[in-house]
Amino acid sequence: MHSEDRFAFTLPSLLNILFRGRWIIAVCTVLGLIAGIGYGIVVKPLYRSSVQIRPGIVAYTENGGPLRGGIREDIVNFFQSSLYWQDMRAESRFDDLKTPPVILAQFVPSAIQFMAGGEVITLINLSTDPERAMSILECAVKSFNHQGFADSLSSDIHLTRKGIEVRMEGIAQDIELVESKENKVVLEIKQVQGELKLIDYEHQKLELDLKILAEENARLARTAEITLDEVDLVRERLVEAEKILAFALKAEQDTTAGSDQPRETDDPVGEVLKQTASREQAGRVGDLLITVNVLSTDIYQGVVKADSLQGRIIDNEQEMARLKLVGELVLAKNESDVNQKLGDLEIILTKDLPHERATLQNSLREEQIRLNTISPLEQVGKITVTEKPVRPRKSRAVIILTMLAFFGSLALVLVWEYFQVNREEITRTGRA
Repeated sequence: MHSEDRFAFTLPSLLNILFRGRWIIAVCTVLGLIAGIGYGIVVKPLYRSSVQIRPGIVAYTENGGPLRGGIREDIVNFFQSSLYWQDMRAESRFDDLKTPPVILAQFVPSAIQFMAGGEVITLINLSTDPERAMSILECAVKSFNHQGFADSLSSDIHLTRKGIEVRMEGIAQDIELVESKENKVVLEIKQVQGELKLIDYEHQKLELDLKILAEENARLARTAEITLDEVDLVRERLVEAEKILAFALKAEQDTTAGSDQPRETDDPVGEVLKQTASREQAGRVGDLLITVNVLSTDIYQGVVKADSLQGRIIDNEQEMARLKLVGELVLAKNESDVNQKLGDLEIILTKDLPHERATLQNSLREEQIRLNTISPLEQVGKITVTEKPVRPRKSRAVIILTMLAFFGSLALVLVWEYFQVNREEITRTGRA
């Protein structure tokens, strides 16, 4: 029988061969399984950290638009060449590293690459500690910015930063000026409130003037009333004096008529007494005339005085009406003007100045944001770290090594069977 016929593979013969080599297959498969499990135990787990970066803003246009510096190839070359290692060695937390950690810089054109802000590059690092993986990328990005500020590009960044700082100082001074305006407005409000108190005093003064005129009118009215009462009394006295005067005149006429008739008497003394009585009566008549005239003059003066007092009362009443009308109009206008001024100041204090301060503070924050965003490299988002290790993949390693061991054992069994069947021929061929 030829060797080819003896080693012809059929399904039954193949199964027989595998059955005879079952222990080899089982042992190799178990060794592969053990190797896979040992690989998962021995090899340290690796965590992947990643972050997206892009060329940073180095200046701004006149319209406020950002101007980005740096070239994608330069950024990728920086991380692939491990140029960050110099700055990383200076930090004590990386003293245990003997060689620079590998950072993979990937640029994959996709929709995000064409977003506003430039091309995006993804940095990836694998480390046994998730915190270390994050700190490596953080330090690398910081190193690029540190070295970027020191190269020729930093001149533009320096000028831009100084310009922003100058504008921020100007805005801060404007904010302080707003505070000074507030203090000034507060003082003006107090002054206007003082003017309102003065207007209240003017109201009180007007009321006092009106009260004085009213009291004067009352006094004048009482004086006029007393004067008229006195006039009435004088009139009564005048009537009595006129009656007495009329009686005296009649008696004088009777005496004069009796003395005009010629008489002959033998009594010269009696004649003398009669003449004397006649002269006394004439004197009393003259006194009565003088009294009547004086009383008439008193009545006239009293009436004139009463009329004068009434006139003064009317004048005072008109003055009171004028003062009340004009004073209230003027005071009302002054009070309205002061209240308007006070309202304007309160609007300035509660609305305008806070709005101005808020606008300046927003401008200051905007400039601060611009100042903070100026850098050779911009980090897009946060650094992310996988929660579970990405390497080794234990289940995959176990499966792969087990399958390799299984199929290797199959091949070993078949090769071993071939040598067993063809040993003599292989030996003769070797001797020949």
